[in-house]
Amino acid sequence: MTTAQESIFKYADGYTHANFVQENFTPKFPEEANATLRAEAEQKCNKNLQCVFDFIFTGNEQLARETERTEELAVRANEAASTFNCKMKMIIWRYLTKRYIELNYY
Repeated sequence: MTTAQESIFKYADGYTHANFVQENFTPKFPEEANATLRAEAEQKCNKNLQCVFDFIFTGNEQLARETERTEELAVRANEAASTFNCKMKMIIWRYLTKRYIELNYY
């Protein structure tokens, strides 16, 4: 846990480091859940870890499935962004020589 002096964040007016510290916070791990609940969560969530976590610790299947859907959308968006080929064509007018220079970036 960080102290106010160690924090690298800037806070909006009216907020400080103390607004975001939960000294009694205890992390939870899916492995700590009973085996039956965990198996049910894995089956309902197609083994999506974020969905499994939400199902186990909230008991809310709708929330867990929404988490799974959001994760799938993020993966698809990332894949689409990495396969997008950007072609930019710039034509620069050179005033001194009265010529066009064509630059292609791929």
